[in-house]
Amino acid sequence: MRAHRPLVVTATTLAALAGAAAPSLAGNDNPVILQWFEAKWTDIERRTPDFFLAGYGAVWLPPPSKAAASNSAGYDVFDRFDLGKPSSQTAYGTEAYFRAVVSELHQANGLIYIDAILNHCSTRQTSASFQSQGGYPGFWMAPATPPVNKQPTDNWGDFHAGTSGGYYQSENPSGARYDLYNGDLVALIDIAQESNHQFIRQPVASGNPFNIPAGSIYNKPDAGNARFYPDQSLSPLAVNNPGTFRNPGANNFSFHPFNTTTPLAGDAVTDNTTGLLMRWTQWLMDEHHVDGFRFDAIKHVPSWFWDTYIDSTLSMRRVKPSGARVTPYTFGESVESNSFTYTNFIRKPNNNSNQSWRAGDSFGNRDALDINGSGSLRDLVGQNGFGSWLTPLNNHIDNADGFNDGTLGVNHTYSHDNGTAGNGSSAPPDPTLRQQGLFANAYVLMRTGTANLYHNARGISRSGGFWPRQGINIALGVDPASNASLPYITTLVQLHNWVGRGEFNVINSTDTVNPSLDDVIVFERRTNTGSGYSGNCLVGCNDRYDAGYQERNVATSFPVGTRLIEYTGNAADATVDPSGQINEVLTVGAGQRVTIRVPNNKSTAAEHNRGYVVYAPAIPSGTLAITPTSSTLPADSAATSSFRRRNAAIPVVSDNTFSIQLTTTNGDPGAGNNNNADDNALFRIDQGFRDYNANGITDIGDDNAVIPGYEQFLTLNQPLAGTNNTSGQYAQTVNTAALSEGYHYISVIAFRKRNANEAALYREFRSVIYVDRTGPAMTLVPPASITTSAALFYASANDRTATKVHLIANLPTNADPVAAATSINIANREDRFSWYRTLSGLFHGLNRITIVAFEESGNVSATDNFVFVDLCPADVNNDGFINGDDYDAFASAFDNADQAADFNNDGFVNGDDYDAFASSFESGC
Repeated sequence: MRAHRPLVVTATTLAALAGAAAPSLAGNDNPVILQWFEAKWTDIERRTPDFFLAGYGAVWLPPPSKAAASNSAGYDVFDRFDLGKPSSQTAYGTEAYFRAVVSELHQANGLIYIDAILNHCSTRQTSASFQSQGGYPGFWMAPATPPVNKQPTDNWGDFHAGTSGGYYQSENPSGARYDLYNGDLVALIDIAQESNHQFIRQPVASGNPFNIPAGSIYNKPDAGNARFYPDQSLSPLAVNNPGTFRNPGANNFSFHPFNTTTPLAGDAVTDNTTGLLMRWTQWLMDEHHVDGFRFDAIKHVPSWFWDTYIDSTLSMRRVKPSGARVTPYTFGESVESNSFTYTNFIRKPNNNSNQSWRAGDSFGNRDALDINGSGSLRDLVGQNGFGSWLTPLNNHIDNADGFNDGTLGVNHTYSHDNGTAGNGSSAPPDPTLRQQGLFANAYVLMRTGTANLYHNARGISRSGGFWPRQGINIALGVDPASNASLPYITTLVQLHNWVGRGEFNVINSTDTVNPSLDDVIVFERRTNTGSGYSGNCLVGCNDRYDAGYQERNVATSFPVGTRLIEYTGNAADATVDPSGQINEVLTVGAGQRVTIRVPNNKSTAAEHNRGYVVYAPAIPSGTLAITPTSSTLPADSAATSSFRRRNAAIPVVSDNTFSIQLTTTNGDPGAGNNNNADDNALFRIDQGFRDYNANGITDIGDDNAVIPGYEQFLTLNQPLAGTNNTSGQYAQTVNTAALSEGYHYISVIAFRKRNANEAALYREFRSVIYVDRTGPAMTLVPPASITTSAALFYASANDRTATKVHLIANLPTNADPVAAATSINIANREDRFSWYRTLSGLFHGLNRITIVAFEESGNVSATDNFVFVDLCPADVNNDGFINGDDYDAFASAFDNADQAADFNNDGFVNGDDYDAFASSFESGC
């Protein structure tokens, strides 16, 4: 049994349902996470425009490392540093495809959170043959010499052993041999993070005595493994970890970075299991630029591992688009009580960070999934109107620090473990709209705190093992089965960004007639202005399934006379409200009170499952135009598989310049004036922090949490607020040459005019463009030498655009290469940026190799390359001819004992080579 550091358990206070202590943000400052599972990296890359247009700002992706089974979901991780190769892919693709999807999501200003498995490896293997193969890559099993089948009480090296009765298990506290930290989780071998066996665990050079013992397959030395180590010649990042209340004492670390320019400059050093896990975590951030992690099974690893080692590895590790360094956001899975998780595994700023009994919290940025709150929300959905909102309110992990205010927890309703449909043992069925719990997700998205929505794309084929449950299949705005537009969730994601800002204030109790939290919850988001509160939005969510609506008269933080517009569209929908009972506009009355009607999930017309409304002060309306465009990439047809089907049509920009043009109108036609219309608009291309308006500065810096990286419109800037005009006008001319070829992601924000001490309310307009000024840029990668009439050639893409490549040998001089590109000479795709084809009919001398590359827009490039093919050994000077010059060249090499004169390839330069050359010279080609 390992010795564990002592834990100090603290008491937690009850939740406050109103009057939160800390403000919460939205939009760029609090992006909605899309948990995007069961899709290959290439399919996610293709659908990134849909992700962006839907309003998401972050993704949670499944484990990217090689698992024991090729089509596994990834939780039985086998080789952490293997992200997939063309010849041996993970369920999701290759390392190159992973790089590409991370790059594309970053281009769309998305954050990437990766599921990280630091508790275990794949299924426990006991056989001598597995040990002879090398065992688990990077880990030592303490094999006997020769290996023998392992028993539970044997020395297991980097893993936890068992007892004479069997191995420990960690999933069933009531079962035999239960051990939270030493037990195997569902038979997956448990890593002993406290072990200290020092090896070079990804060996580089053969014969190094510090190498982990090599097997016949795994843990073998490979010069390419140098890229899995930091470069000791680069300046290190010094980290001073002050420790925590549960693991006190400061620790100092010095982390050399990975060399992302010359990866093979890495220096192999010894480390133990914890060191390997730290190095892998750093590698994913330094080399692959992920933005954070979801830590699987966090409660099964002692807190000292996270507090002392992982937090130190991650400290100031993420580089933002501005270039500033921050500590990345992470969140753990802990299926335990809220107090247990808060006491042992959360380390981030919260309502108790300034208390001595939570010392060290502010150093980290480690949160936890709201496991118990999500369970209560699923229960509420399943109770079909007979539950109470009080239960999830009380069960959120956010309460653990004393206030239900968004400081703790990743809020969600569904996940791959607890989905809308399916049991995990087979392919899950499609969920109904009722099973997707729209009203619960409306609550998750509009309350304070980090919000996560789970989407199962159903794009991975597997025959057995663990099947992630179904999720919200309309999370990207389309029903994948019918291809019909269903923007219910995406509208809520956008409202989260636009108006979901400020403190979370539940106001059911202000209804003097029905203050209950049964059936409906009514809350507002509000901002403390210093002299009171300013309302930002008013939300009602309803779990009932009989026809009708629920009415509450509540006190708000909006000034008397404020007109509140319903923005989900439910009040105006004839199916949701066939008799016009739900107001499209509310006017705040005396005492700052309003009467809000929240539809039940069924009306006299039909069951619609949209029992929610969101009201807010009017935000600008308008239209966004990109001009000029040369064509449009059409949306994919329904014939394309739903997991790959891009729903968005993308305008193509080919001119040297283009213009971003926003025309605004008053978001409340009934307002009577433009006093609160748009007073400014800003734009951002991709991640921002680029000078596209050519004023020489960063207009909006990192100090602005809501809109960092945005720029002012300078070509035209005419706000509507305070004028008698009918529209506002904004325009910016952009130099297209400043943008790379391919997709680019444009965000334009128009602000409602508000006081300086109030939170920003705005409407965001998003557009995706495809820049296409040239055909795909390609590079030929020929063999090092060609001595036969047929050879394998590779072509590498230099940008993101190529979709189809042809390789043609010796095209006639006047032939059109594009017309010559047919199915006969199409190249095979090897990886995200590489294609290959065997070319035959090569002749001695310079051969013309033509690459013809197509992109989705229809644009094409044709690139000629000339490659020397050496079919005549006697052509020593490689000029394509055999003559006296070759005799002279051979004689010179012979006289200098140059190996080029070793004509018979016996390793010596002597008379036999002269004879061999003479024979070849006389034979010709």
